[in-house]
Amino acid sequence: MITGVILNWKRPANVQRIVEGWLAGGLVTEAIVWNNNASEPLGPIAGAKIINAGQDLGLYTRFAAACLAQHECILLQDDDLELPSASLAALHTAWQADTAVLHGVFGRASRPDGSYARPVQGDMHVPIVLTRVLLADRRYPARFFDVAARFASIQQEALPEGNGEDILFSYTVRRDSGRLNRVHRVPVTELPSPDSIHRRNWQAHIAHRTRLLRACEAWLQEQTHEDRCELQQV
Repeated sequence: MITGVILNWKRPANVQRIVEGWLAGGLVTEAIVWNNNASEPLGPIAGAKIINAGQDLGLYTRFAAACLAQHECILLQDDDLELPSASLAALHTAWQADTAVLHGVFGRASRPDGSYARPVQGDMHVPIVLTRVLLADRRYPARFFDVAARFASIQQEALPEGNGEDILFSYTVRRDSGRLNRVHRVPVTELPSPDSIHRRNWQAHIAHRTRLLRACEAWLQEQTHEDRCELQQV
């Protein structure tokens, strides 16, 4: 079974549609909705646990909500797309076969100069899986907060708060698993998405994510170097 986690900001109709679809499909048996819009408390959604935050606490809250999950498999999904039941089932099958990595739909990889980023879709191994939709093992959200603290100075500049969390999460899992993550070719349905993060200030968005991506890559390479040194000492 799966715990579904979704954030709400200004798309409550999308959130309700997504959660109702999850629960109707049968694989998601626990739904957690974290509402960061304090000016518009989210009303009840049948079968879902609603957390109405007193202020906007940023994008890291998706991982805080995931720490409350009852199931080992966690679905993180944005409120601008719908995942058909057959697509979720395919992702779940892939996750069951390899729980050590992330399984999603939208991947990213650095450009040749290390900047952010080129899209990667299809059945591929990838460095970064976007949190638009992914499945993760329950052990990783708590681990995320340990890793995020290392990058606090960079993330102080993130707009909105926590932007780049998908990069950090992907590298958290890569560091622990020692492997790339996965994306899969499955259908999704795009939903109305006013006030998208990347549309607010595209250049600043890319600049911040580039800085964070390069820092995460350097951190990963540090671990690789440490592992090699340990092997040489054995």
